[in-house]
Amino acid sequence: MNKHSFARLALILIILTSAPLASAYDLSDKAQIHGFFTQNAIHTTANQAYGSSEESVSYELTEAGLNLGYQPMERVSFAAQGLFRRAGELDSGSLTLDYGLIDLALFQHPMGSLGVRLGRVKNPLGLYNETRDVAFTTPTIILPPGIYFDRSRSLFLSSDGGQLYMDYHLGTGRLSGKINYGKVRNDNDEMRDAVLPLNATGDLDTQATFAGQMTYDINSGKYVAAISYADVTLDYDPGSMDRYTNGTIHFYPMVLSAQYNGDRISLTGEYLYQKNKFSHLGPLSPGGRTVSESWYVQAAYRFNYNWQLLGRYGEHYIDRDNRKGDFFKQIGLPPHMGFTKDLTLALRWDIKPWMMIRGEYHRLNGTSWLTTADNPDRNLTEQHHDLFALQLAFKF
Repeated sequence: MNKHSFARLALILIILTSAPLASAYDLSDKAQIHGFFTQNAIHTTANQAYGSSEESVSYELTEAGLNLGYQPMERVSFAAQGLFRRAGELDSGSLTLDYGLIDLALFQHPMGSLGVRLGRVKNPLGLYNETRDVAFTTPTIILPPGIYFDRSRSLFLSSDGGQLYMDYHLGTGRLSGKINYGKVRNDNDEMRDAVLPLNATGDLDTQATFAGQMTYDINSGKYVAAISYADVTLDYDPGSMDRYTNGTIHFYPMVLSAQYNGDRISLTGEYLYQKNKFSHLGPLSPGGRTVSESWYVQAAYRFNYNWQLLGRYGEHYIDRDNRKGDFFKQIGLPPHMGFTKDLTLALRWDIKPWMMIRGEYHRLNGTSWLTTADNPDRNLTEQHHDLFALQLAFKF
């Protein structure tokens, strides 16, 4: 980061810390508006992440959102959020409808509730997928890449359809569930390039998708356990001079999540087991069935109410029966595309309730998490690399 960037950052901090900022704007008794803004600086010792980061600093990871909630009557509410996101070559700066829905509370009782949401709804997958763009709700700048891939973000983020949700209070805790059904989005070519790595030129079209999650928490989230599952189907329509043929790809991710939140210490662990099925894509596709696997364990320590230190280690394998990535080597690509091992250290400072800054370091072994958009020639990527990230975030 050059001296001019530091000067701009210092000026922002001086202005924003000089006066309090409201947590939300009340438009009326029935409506509220919230928002957030996040700017990141990324540096890598090798490979490109979120723009030109290798031996330089990329500022091409920016997120901003504005959401509105309106409740005209007791059991009916509306919610929508517009999202601006820039993420290197993967997303040069798009403005999208992140979610937009009507919420109908069908049943309400002191012991539980039942309702339905219709429209564009977030898909429940793991602990962080539904709020992954809001920096204040996530543990690190770069989420565990084997579960919360940026390269498959648009595919698993939301669905256009509906969600049935329930909540039931047991004697020892609270059981909640969500079931989504609808058409997922796939608004870039990154997923195609990930599963068909030899210069595919066609399109992946999504079919209706199921996603669901059951969560059990004790003592208002002190202990949390969850299981998430999805069934995603994509049809491949080959382009001209394509190496692949008409075919179908199925993903069946299942995520097991557990978390403990104490006064000063939080412990988190998640495990992904994902079945992949490839049908009729030609001799250059993986073919048949494979299983992807990912896991991480994470510990966070809060020195006080506004300082937090975090450590995490995780591993991801595109094919758990081929952990060294030999398949990629057979088709002329580096085998380290098949896995990622990530050691993370992060420090967070909540300057104000509405402003946060944090920095983190990643020691990475493997490149399965890298996007092809930022690294079009995967033979030029290196297996071992370091990533440094700095983030400034605001909310109201």
